[in-house]
Amino acid sequence: MILVLELLVIFISVVSNTDGESGILKNLAQTSSFIDKSLLIKYILDGRRHIYIEAPPGFGKTTNLQLVQDFFTMEIDSYGYSINAGKLLKTDKIFQDVLQKYRERHENTSTERTASKNETVSESAPVNVTKPINAVGDYLKNYVTFSKPRLKILEDWPELFESHFARYPVLMVDFGVLSTDSYLDYESSFTIMVSRLFEQFNYLLLSKRLTKLTKDEFLLFRDGYKELSIGEVALGGEKLVHQLSYHHQQKAIVLVDNFDIPIRKALFAQKLDDESFTRIVENVCRFVKLLVKSEDVFRTVVTGNLRINITDGLVHLPVFEDKFLHQYYGLIEDDVFELARRFNKEKHIAEVRTWYSGYRSERKGHNIYNTRSTLSYFQTGQLKPYRNESVNFKTMKTLLNFERLGREIEDAFDNKTRLLIRQKIPLRALEQLRRSIFELKQTSSVVHRDLILQILLDHGFYTVYDGNRLSVPNLETKLDINNLIFDRAYYITKLNITNQTIDDFVQSIERITGEEASLHNFSVAVTELFKYRLPRGTRELAHTLLTLAADDSKFSIQSGWGTLESDRQDVLVRRSTEMGIVIGILTGSVTDDALKPVFDRCLQEFPECKSRVAILLGLKSRGSLGDLEVLYAFDNRTRVDTR
Repeated sequence: MILVLELLVIFISVVSNTDGESGILKNLAQTSSFIDKSLLIKYILDGRRHIYIEAPPGFGKTTNLQLVQDFFTMEIDSYGYSINAGKLLKTDKIFQDVLQKYRERHENTSTERTASKNETVSESAPVNVTKPINAVGDYLKNYVTFSKPRLKILEDWPELFESHFARYPVLMVDFGVLSTDSYLDYESSFTIMVSRLFEQFNYLLLSKRLTKLTKDEFLLFRDGYKELSIGEVALGGEKLVHQLSYHHQQKAIVLVDNFDIPIRKALFAQKLDDESFTRIVENVCRFVKLLVKSEDVFRTVVTGNLRINITDGLVHLPVFEDKFLHQYYGLIEDDVFELARRFNKEKHIAEVRTWYSGYRSERKGHNIYNTRSTLSYFQTGQLKPYRNESVNFKTMKTLLNFERLGREIEDAFDNKTRLLIRQKIPLRALEQLRRSIFELKQTSSVVHRDLILQILLDHGFYTVYDGNRLSVPNLETKLDINNLIFDRAYYITKLNITNQTIDDFVQSIERITGEEASLHNFSVAVTELFKYRLPRGTRELAHTLLTLAADDSKFSIQSGWGTLESDRQDVLVRRSTEMGIVIGILTGSVTDDALKPVFDRCLQEFPECKSRVAILLGLKSRGSLGDLEVLYAFDNRTRVDTR
């Protein structure tokens, strides 16, 4: 293998030159950042009763769940009665116009679901149906979210809207508030969470249907939770939906957000012992299981990242494997084109796709974008990483070194890593993984390959390509994986080199000047890095140089990625305000024509630097391991060094 190095150094002078959440959702619906995903509501009504929607971080799970909550939640008057939304909608001009147009289109016939007897019977407050037109918003505070502007669930399915809007008691639970710093912290945060769930429904204490004994039970969970064991507190969700259902004579809807966050945090919490970890997992699963099994629950929607095995009857729906869910989680191409139009960024769609897209829907191969990152770009105009999931998995790093799972991680960059089985993760598997992470004296050689790869897949580090191949979806995720896996220790093991070899490489970058000797020293340092193990491609070489250049934090910026116009990989280093360096890496011969775009990028990336250095590395196969030839050019003089 030959490493060919051609350098062009040009010196250029610097040129001068509950209510808050609902309110947020209502405001969001009227901004340029809002994409209508309201047909998720119809998907939920048409599908299985109890579902667990699994999507990576940043794909709109929380926002969608707030939308679902706003749609189903019944409004309550000061006496604890539900307000009859159906009667109010009959007085609303906007809704009646939509309904009339819908019926004209369908010739007064409807194939929509009709509300079942269970869905419509409820105890409602009397409403004056002769109120002035457009007074609905005075009673139904969430109506504006769906009517201004008109969302698809209202515009396309008004009869379904009429049957289900503001008709249910809704229990919204966010497991993201739970602490796992210690088991006592978990118990405290869990009991407080349940207490606050009861606080939201204080009107039940006014109920004429609930007995004094039931109200005493309500007060126990709301105020006297310190008297309860953690096992008793776990019954709180089931108890509350029973009281809500009995009071309103209507089954409840349960929404659980961030279900797996306390499990993931506990998995990597070093201060927890194994028994505490197991008790936390069993406790959160039991809380949800009791709700799923309850006869007082009409629908359950759980959202999270990890495919945790919770209970029978809860259907797992990974968003990229479902026929329809990809339309509601993440952004599809049409969504991004619409956002680009609104923000006047049509010219940058290709760059946005490179940075934030690449997630695949397995059924039809749709291309999905990370919602949070894509919206952050359109709002700020800055193409940069907005996800930083690697920080949540640093504890697992000992299992990701080169000799264990590192090679598999690297192979996934080239679509060479397969994950044949994606399972609902049982508690036992998590317990075994945790022991491997924290038991330093453990001699087991178990790698937990499939489990770790699935955890990374579920958190958006990968997407599935060609059935079972893992693929890195985009540049943002690539940089996140780099932060998780690659550091000095990783490459010392992989390349069989010393700390001094890395120090010499970093110093060679520090000492690059217009002198030929400095370029010679750089080429020697690169050669020494790969003396015992040559890179298998441009991506691997770029990762190595980027990571080691960034290791000592001596340079103000370091970044690296594939370019849009070719298979070239670039490593960018701002050594100081005086000099910026771009190292381009190609497979095959290097020529002046190939070097020019590297230099152009150098001008683009470092316009304020007095000096810019453009370097092009060419990777070729020849000879035995360690056979490296370095070619560099400076001021039209060419020199070849063979080592």
